[in-house]
Amino acid sequence: MPKKSKPTAPLVPLTGKQKSYLRSLAHKLKPVVQIGHQGVTPGLLAAIDAALERHELIKVKVSGEAEVDAADLGPQMQKATKSQVAQVIGRTLVVYRRRKENPKIVLPKEKPKRAATQTTASKAPRAEELEDERDEDDEDDEDELDDDEDTEDADADDDDDDEDTEDDEDEEE
Repeated sequence: MPKKSKPTAPLVPLTGKQKSYLRSLAHKLKPVVQIGHQGVTPGLLAAIDAALERHELIKVKVSGEAEVDAADLGPQMQKATKSQVAQVIGRTLVVYRRRKENPKIVLPKEKPKRAATQTTASKAPRAEELEDERDEDDEDDEDELDDDEDTEDADADDDDDDEDTEDDEDEEE
């Protein structure tokens, strides 16, 4: 008589942050299981299941002889082993399944969305405010240009005044 497995809750999909974390952990790992030309067999699934129970996070390598692509194997392995594929890169899959007892890997939790949207909304300026600031900056730039022209005109007038003063001194002598 076969064993009856306990019903388990459906797997919650990994968030982008969690996948990124698992990829960083898997970077240094070597492939533990290799899929050959026979593809996915019951023996292969048993090996993947045992490796996941032992390591939680493994790399599975698809050999060049295999007729199936690694990306096509991902969903099939997820369903058969009740695991999650964190990454498919080339012919390598990164597979994760949390251990039932004494899990080693602690996934980062996602922050509540309400708090995140309120803080970013309150800190970020509205589009109208940005346009007003740009208009003010343009006006300030124009004023500075006008001031520079006025200064140059005043300098030229000062030079004329100096000549007038010299003329006046000559007349007095």
